[in-house]
Parts: sequence; structure tokens; C-alpha cells
Amino acid sequence: MLTERTVRDLKPGDRTRILWDSKLKGLGCRITPAGSSAFVLRYRDAKGKQRLVTLARTGEVSLKEVRELAGKELLKIRMGETDLLSRRQKRRRSVTVAQGIRIFFEQFCPKRVQNGRMTPRTVREYEKQAARYLIPAIGKLDIDEVRRSQIERMVNPLRPVLRNRILALASRLFRYFEDQGLRHQYSNPCRGVERSREEPRDRTLKTTEIFALCKALAKESVDPARRAVIHIAILTGLRISEVISLRWDCVNFETGSVLLPTTKTGRRNHPLSAAALDALKRLPVQGNYVFCTDPTKPVSYTTVRLAFLKAATAAGLTDVRLHDLRRTFMTRAAESGVSSHTLRDLLGHKTATMADRYVRRANIPVVNATNLVSGDLAKILDAV
Repeated sequence: MLTERTVRDLKPGDRTRILWDSKLKGLGCRITPAGSSAFVLRYRDAKGKQRLVTLARTGEVSLKEVRELAGKELLKIRMGETDLLSRRQKRRRSVTVAQGIRIFFEQFCPKRVQNGRMTPRTVREYEKQAARYLIPAIGKLDIDEVRRSQIERMVNPLRPVLRNRILALASRLFRYFEDQGLRHQYSNPCRGVERSREEPRDRTLKTTEIFALCKALAKESVDPARRAVIHIAILTGLRISEVISLRWDCVNFETGSVLLPTTKTGRRNHPLSAAALDALKRLPVQGNYVFCTDPTKPVSYTTVRLAFLKAATAAGLTDVRLHDLRRTFMTRAAESGVSSHTLRDLLGHKTATMADRYVRRANIPVVNATNLVSGDLAKILDAV
């Protein structure tokens, strides 16, 4: 039987040896030729395989304490719980959500950007969302331990649009973790978490509001480059990011078009109106980019947004955003009778889903049908 004295007086030999305890079967004290001694436990796991695991160094715990520890572990095994060695191996293999997110941004995202499947701006947005919402809420948890209830607690306080964005990012991350073998397949904890209903924004600018905005842009000492971005956005219906990234070598004055090398739907040519071309011709060439204050880089989205908000406030406009300029252009195109397919090409979309929404909002066919039918019925009523 092991005693405190025998453990203390145990001497090293030519090879590693184990002195077994007769009081608790499976408990032993191992000593190596170098003189390192530790308490070990021998047992059979759930599959019947014999295991030997180190419990503690002899100087760290007393014999009484290690007997209690070994007894508890043996009882857990008999009760069908995971054995100590398996738990240790799992902890060594486990990766926290925060660590997985870092792998996602360091390994996965750069490849997607390089292959043109993701934009640097999208990566930056993902990083901000992950840092603000995901890491504080579930970052310390192991990836394979996250449950749907924890995802729900994370997104429940968020407003509808933001809730859906964070859910979409979390779902994408856990799909990536499954692909990397960090979590069982088809176990995404975001599955089943209800998305919020988003009311589509339909704010557009009236003619008087556009006039007031442009007048304010001229008066509010807005930088010419940023003012020009807003003017071109009004005249083309392009996304602000697409306008800002315009390069002179992509503008073709002969064909009246501009090449957009990187958009949400890929590389495409966008036609420019005569008014837009005239506005571009009046701009000075200061570098590679059409809209710049530094010859090596374009103006930033943030500064254009601030200039827009400053002018909008001065013009007395409320609840307006930069993207409302694009919505205004497309709504007016739909109101003028442009078909869904033509509007789809103007939008630069692969499908006509969004174009159909603009056409329905314009309501021109419905109004015409209403006038036609009600006119015929009015003649009947007048004849009575």
C-alpha cells in the first residue's frame, strides 16, 4: 500500500517504474530515471481501452487528496461520464469563438478578397461587428459548446436590422467552423433563431429637396471633390462606393460609359448620361482617381457622408441618407415607365427582384388601369 513515507522515499532506478496502491486499485506513483515522480491512474475507458493518466506531481497534493481525486474519477467512468484523459484531449483540441474568429479573418477572408468573392469594405464591417457584438457575448466559449439560446441572448437586445446582420455574420462564421472541423456538421447554433422583419426603406428626395440639397452643398463650404461625388451620385444612380472608387482610366467619354471593375455583381460597364459626362469633364485631373484630394487615393466614404449630412441639415432635410440618392434615381426611372429588366441593368443587379420593387412602388400601371376601369364605370353611372 502506498503511504506518505513510501512516496517520499521513492528512489529512481534504471527505468521508469510505478508503485501501485493496494487501497485504491488503479492508483500508482510513477518515478522516472531522472527522479521525476507523479501520481497516475490506470483505468479502462468506455470502449474498454486501458488508459494511464497523470493526476498530479507528488509534491503538489497529499496521498489522501489524490486518493479522493482518483476515486471520483473512477466513479465518473463507471457512471458513463467522459474520462479524464478524453476531457484533457478535448481541451487541448478546443478552440474558443474568439480564436476561431481570428482564424476566419486571418486565413479565410484574405483568400476570398483575393478571389474577388469579398470586398475589403465587407471585411472591415465584419471585423467591427465581431468585435462589438460576437466576441464580448460568446468569444470565451468553445466553438463546439455554443448553443442557440446563447445566440438568442446575444441578438435579442438589438434593433431589427442590426439583429439580422449580426445573425447573418454569426451563421456564416459557424458554417466556416463546421467546414474546418471545429464543430459537428449541421450543428449551426444560429439555425432556428428567428430573423426580424425589416421594413424596406422608401425615402426618396423630391425635386425641391434635391434643389435645396445642391444649393446647400454650394454654400456650406463642402470640399469640391466630395461635392462632385454627391452630384455624380444624383445623376447616375450608382452606389456611393462605386462613385468614390471611379478611376479616370475607367471613364470612356467616347462611348459615354464607365467601367466598374468591382461591384456586388462583378465587373460591368455602366452607361452615363450626357449630364453626367459633362459634369465629369469639368472636373480637374489630379491623380488616378476621379474624386480625390490626394493623388494616390480617393476621398473616403466617411467624409462624403459627413459632407452630405452637413448639407442636408442646412437644407432642412430630415431622415435622409446617402443611399436615398440612388433610390431617388431608380424610383424616378420606374415612374418614367422603364421596364423591370432595364431597371435591373441600371441597378447592376443579377435579378429583377429589386427592380420589380421599384416598379411596384411607382405604381404607374396600376394607376393607369384604375383610371381606365373607373372611367368606363363612370360613364355608366353618368348615363343612369
